[in-house]
Amino acid sequence: SVFAPYRVLNMGFGWDRTQNVLWRLDHGQLDGLKPEVVVILIGTNNTSETENARANDADEIAEGLRAICDRVEAKVPNARIVVMAVFPREKEPDHPRRVLIREINERYAKLAEERGYAFVDIGPRLLEPDGTLSSETAPDYCHLTERGYRHWAEALRPLLPAR
Repeated sequence: SVFAPYRVLNMGFGWDRTQNVLWRLDHGQLDGLKPEVVVILIGTNNTSETENARANDADEIAEGLRAICDRVEAKVPNARIVVMAVFPREKEPDHPRRVLIREINERYAKLAEERGYAFVDIGPRLLEPDGTLSSETAPDYCHLTERGYRHWAEALRPLLPAR
């Protein structure tokens, strides 16, 4: 209902980290495109340790976002950039990953303010009144359900050009 009037290209891929996005931007992912709006949601996977990559701290993740924004600005200078706060993960509000995500989002908000980007944090809409993340919103406490996607779409609606 929100995106039907637009031509939308979703470039989000499972397990993406900031460095994966940078690689794709450096290898032509935006070449030839002229988007009006670019929505950037990245960083949650950088909070995970994997066999091939260590978890990153908030400063490193924010630096990755900064580099992504630099590339996007260079490739599509007329696009409006919207930076999304990293969505809450894990059920409990005091989980260490939640604390890290709050630190990341503080840095993201500052970067967006410095550069005049829109910053959208739907985290509070995704959480229950007690601060927990419901399995009705994210059954694995990470990936959104339709309910979560509706919150996201509604938050983006006022930032999209009129159609």
